[in-house]
Amino acid sequence: MEVVDRQAALISNYEALSVLREEDERHKESRPRSQTKYPENVTTLVFEALEYLNNTPCSSQSADQIKALKQQLGGLELTKAEIMQIINHRPKSLVELHLIVEECDERFSVEELERIVETILETLPCSEAENNENGDQAGDGMVVEQDDEMMDVASGGEGQV
Repeated sequence: MEVVDRQAALISNYEALSVLREEDERHKESRPRSQTKYPENVTTLVFEALEYLNNTPCSSQSADQIKALKQQLGGLELTKAEIMQIINHRPKSLVELHLIVEECDERFSVEELERIVETILETLPCSEAENNENGDQAGDGMVVEQDDEMMDVASGGEGQV
């Protein structure tokens, strides 16, 4: 394989995942059991990249969803890089969108940004695993409880109830 033009196009995480999956399948089918086709470091790289990408939003996306989102966002004043980051990260809130889009407040109104987030959520729906994982939006899933004994000790008391 030869790189003809490094700046020809950006690829999404979905496209990278598809290529890596195809290459992994091709590698598994073509090699005899006792012999490896690729050096160990390449095999490790493919494995690690697949592990990472399978735990990102791209693992539940389809080519049709990405195409539809690109068309819907195409009329807005977003750069190609911003659209690609939106596809890769699938922002679910205004805060996440602000982290991706430069000078967001100057370029878009709050209503426009809310419509963008709604469009993203409708076009690139979350996987069931993501919904279960993000069920507790308020925090990180940890519940902190303090009992009277702990509060008494923290305030300098002897810890007796």
